[in-house]
Amino acid sequence: MSHDSTRLLGALALGLLISIPAAGAQTPDSTDTGASADLWSQTRERAAGWWEQSRDLAGQAMRDARGLIEDQEPDFNRIWQQAMPTLDQALLLEQRHQTLPESAWFGLDQKANRVEIDALLDEAVAILSVSPALQYRDRIQTQQEQIVRWRAEIADHRQKRVTAPTESTFKKTVADYDALITARESDIRRATQEIDALKREFAQSLRAIGLKLEDEQLDLLLSTVVGDNLVDLGILFDNVKAITLQLEQLLEQSGEDLQSARRYYGLYVVLLKSLDRMHVQIEEAIDERYLPQIDDIVGQTQTLAADTERLLRESPDRRALLEGNLQAQQLTLQAAGFYRQYLVDQAAQVRQARAELEQDIAAAWNTYETVRVSGELVGLVRSSQLLLEGLMNRQAPALRPFESLEMQREIQKLTQQLRGGVSG
Repeated sequence: MSHDSTRLLGALALGLLISIPAAGAQTPDSTDTGASADLWSQTRERAAGWWEQSRDLAGQAMRDARGLIEDQEPDFNRIWQQAMPTLDQALLLEQRHQTLPESAWFGLDQKANRVEIDALLDEAVAILSVSPALQYRDRIQTQQEQIVRWRAEIADHRQKRVTAPTESTFKKTVADYDALITARESDIRRATQEIDALKREFAQSLRAIGLKLEDEQLDLLLSTVVGDNLVDLGILFDNVKAITLQLEQLLEQSGEDLQSARRYYGLYVVLLKSLDRMHVQIEEAIDERYLPQIDDIVGQTQTLAADTERLLRESPDRRALLEGNLQAQQLTLQAAGFYRQYLVDQAAQVRQARAELEQDIAAAWNTYETVRVSGELVGLVRSSQLLLEGLMNRQAPALRPFESLEMQREIQKLTQQLRGGVSG
């Protein structure tokens, strides 16, 4: 970034920081409403101009960095170019945050500013959670969903086979259903082999970004809905580390240009805040979506099991069918209990990691606000690689292998319900 751009950024930021609190201080009790309206109008115009020029500055920063990233992989180039404008905007909003009133009748206040920051961080998370590794997960999930449908077809065929004729011109016979069952079982074996191959490639991709998982842990990640979030978090970590390395180089090249150095370090802090934001997203998903859905499934299944037990007492001639139903319902309850505890454990783990991350962010932002020597920032960003590695190590799911193949299949069925947002 040029020295002129740096001076312009400082002047623009100072202008906004001076103008916004004045506008935010207006209240309905103000006597000079005309002057207040004029002041707010001027502030909005000034802010609009500031945003327009800040986008120009972000573009200049992109041009400054282009020489560093042109030799990177195409995927990284795309992520960098998409993420930088969003991170720049988030940094600018963070810079003005403490200058705003906590609340205001008119104009910006800290609450409204935080909403804007969180929206930008959500956007950054979406950009930074993309990786070629996800294609393996998507293909695995597609095959798993197909297998569940095929197993349901097999169960339906077996049920219809019971009353099927041995010979018929118009109706499906026992032999017809046997052939259908055999064909679907063959499809399942083929799909299972493809899943095994995809899992090996997926595991290799995850290990490349620092998620070192045992086979059982990978199965758990792929079979549970929160596993999707944890994989996305691992990808986010990897992309944050890659961008941090580039910011470190930009810091080194900034030399004595403290304003540019502070900006690059500020972007690094915003990257950490995007990590924090994804932790919050995972906690909210578990607490507000997944756990209530699991509890709803448990409640419905308990009601159904009680009804099945009643029918067993009233219709002993249907004992074989009803006992099979009851066994399936009990398996669902057992799997749901396992699933619920796993979600609770993961939420606690993510919450603990977020608490530690927020301490690091607070220290990093304090440094950003106080540091006066650009060389100090280079060392801090370089040491942050150890921080990121430590954070990533805390994200690996606890090893809780499935008790049986039946349990794993039931967990996968529950996961499909959770992904689809349905409980029945």
